[in-house]
Amino acid sequence: MAVIVPSIASANPLNLQSELRRLGSYPLLHIDIEDGNFLPNITFGMKTVRAIAAASEAKLDAHLLVTAPKDYIDPLADCGIAMVSFHIEAAPYPADILNRIRRRGMKAGLAFNFKTSVREALPFVSCLDYVLIMTSEPDDGECLFCSAMLDKIREARSLLPRRISIWTDGGVGEKELPLVAAAGADTVVMGRAVWQADDPQTRLRQLQTFS
Repeated sequence: MAVIVPSIASANPLNLQSELRRLGSYPLLHIDIEDGNFLPNITFGMKTVRAIAAASEAKLDAHLLVTAPKDYIDPLADCGIAMVSFHIEAAPYPADILNRIRRRGMKAGLAFNFKTSVREALPFVSCLDYVLIMTSEPDDGECLFCSAMLDKIREARSLLPRRISIWTDGGVGEKELPLVAAAGADTVVMGRAVWQADDPQTRLRQLQTFS
């Protein structure tokens, strides 16, 4: 059964504190940090991330979609983030950043866009805790799920040691959840499927039955 991690980037941006309350005691929360450079959108700066961390009792996971991931590691550690992933496409020397994340007491992840093979994770297995496979790309539409990424999830699971967790992120709804879980994902980031519900807590319990 895959673990579901709700993404706060899909919540109502005008009232994040109330949105966090709607999750109740749910133990996990995903924070997409997008800088408007690595990809066109901008989500949260560190001031907002610190506010989210102060207001939430959940274990927080930060997904860095930024051009300079190394600059974020210490600030994220200082506000209590538990897990950090960054895009291998943004890092000329990933091991340096992975080791920095671990030295600060956080779990370290590598994220992969469509164009990047998960085989690129192999040199970094010794300093890696999880990989995050993007299952949608930012575009002018709705970041729809790409079923071709199911093969990429299967490949990641076959290549990497079992201790390395396989995450997916992007466009996963009720229909796609069992597909990514069956392919080998053990952790699934979900956004609109959670936050568009009248009661996110109830919706999370419902979705968990599909994983």
